[in-house]
Amino acid sequence: MSFSRRSMLKTGLTAGVTALATPLDRFAFGQTLRTRYSASSVKGQAMLAKYATAVGLMMDAAKYPRTDPRSWTFQWYTHWIPGPSAFPGAQTAKQQMITQVFMGKPATDPGRQLAEAMWDNCQAHSSNPSDPNFFQEMYFCNWHRHYVYHFEEIIRGVLNDPTFTLPYWNYLSGNVSDLSIPAPFRDTTSPLYRPNRNPWVNNGERVDKQNPGSLSLDALQEPQYIDSADGGEGFCPILDGNPHGLMHVLIGNQTNMGNVPSAANDPIFWVHHCNIDRLWESWNRVAGHTNPAWPNRAFPFANGQGQAVSVAAAKANRPSLLNYQYDAYATVSGGAPPLNLGVVGAAPKVTRAFATAPVTLGSERGAVSLTPAGPPSAAPPSAERVFGVSSASRRLYLVLGDIAAPADATSTYNVFLDLPAGVTNPGTNDAHYMGTLHFFGAAGHEQHGPSSHRIVMNITNKVRRLLASRALTATPTVTLVRHGDAENGKPTVGQVLLVEA
Repeated sequence: MSFSRRSMLKTGLTAGVTALATPLDRFAFGQTLRTRYSASSVKGQAMLAKYATAVGLMMDAAKYPRTDPRSWTFQWYTHWIPGPSAFPGAQTAKQQMITQVFMGKPATDPGRQLAEAMWDNCQAHSSNPSDPNFFQEMYFCNWHRHYVYHFEEIIRGVLNDPTFTLPYWNYLSGNVSDLSIPAPFRDTTSPLYRPNRNPWVNNGERVDKQNPGSLSLDALQEPQYIDSADGGEGFCPILDGNPHGLMHVLIGNQTNMGNVPSAANDPIFWVHHCNIDRLWESWNRVAGHTNPAWPNRAFPFANGQGQAVSVAAAKANRPSLLNYQYDAYATVSGGAPPLNLGVVGAAPKVTRAFATAPVTLGSERGAVSLTPAGPPSAAPPSAERVFGVSSASRRLYLVLGDIAAPADATSTYNVFLDLPAGVTNPGTNDAHYMGTLHFFGAAGHEQHGPSSHRIVMNITNKVRRLLASRALTATPTVTLVRHGDAENGKPTVGQVLLVEA
């Protein structure tokens, strides 16, 4: 038996690999869906106790050695191997790890073949120059849905408990107490505990202690899933940035949740991603919100028995296809009316303004002026002209792209548009606050050049309010204010754009 990760992803059907229809078709139509519960609920707390037992068993090398797809390490490495996240270093690290873990086992060993296919498989946080279609932002939501689902199946098998479901951590419930990591993860005697989280997190303080209010549900207001396969504007890339990526760096450092290669070694990873998955379904439950037509892609995973399966991207389109639901969903409100931007009718993206040079960070704050785009106008420049007028179907985005950061980058930077001079300590409640920059997915790219990492912020309604109060200029300035310790290196933002879409 032999298969490669690329062949599995392209076809979904390879010799010796069980097709996804096998585990899914056993559910009869109309069968009761399994329910995932909030970790703060009574049922969710009961599931957390079971989860702790399962994690302990999966970490026990005598029961589940690293060569077993049901082991904790095998599942962690499915997300990413410890080491570089950028190619070609990631390829080298993966092959070295496979050689180490499967020492003495032939190339035909099923576990080794599955590791070759599964490991380093997170679809949204790397890029392979030799196969540019392999890692794409559009798969962030459905690859992680499959990942969490198959991990949950493995736990059911490990516990021999078909009733188990992963709980979710609803840190944006509106209740401040939910911003603290659930208590079982802070128990130093529990398999759910990790000492290398940020200290205030394990102390039970709110995760956003250093930057209160930076976590956001703005993604739920997006009208489309994504604007292109590699990601630009839309629900998926904005959700990926905040709350997803920002929560990663708020929880842990570069040996923990704050770094892609180490993130899935923390048990909190899975209940965090359960909530991200719930937010995707919350968005999908709104009339008019649809997922893209998924290309013919499939992903390799292990089922509850540790056997290889190939799963189609489209099979994770909605939770019901995988026989589960949530006990509650996030409310998606209409929010303030959108700013009228651009021309009436469908139109391509338009760059309204741009930075002419990269922004170098590392100090307490950095700033860059944006140059208005488009042909010269006989009329005097104005904020209204820069920020656009007309169609209510258009939106305005602030895009920070081509981000590179040292491997130990841990700070976040609040981003402000035309912050008035003299404001020394602006917070997330400032009218000029647009969003928060973090380096999850970009850290470690400083020596490899800019990454595909970018942060996209829908600033439509904020700009509308600033325009109404005449608080914007025709030559806007973007200011980035650091939260957290000073960086030893100097992160850079290679691209700052004001985009209408």
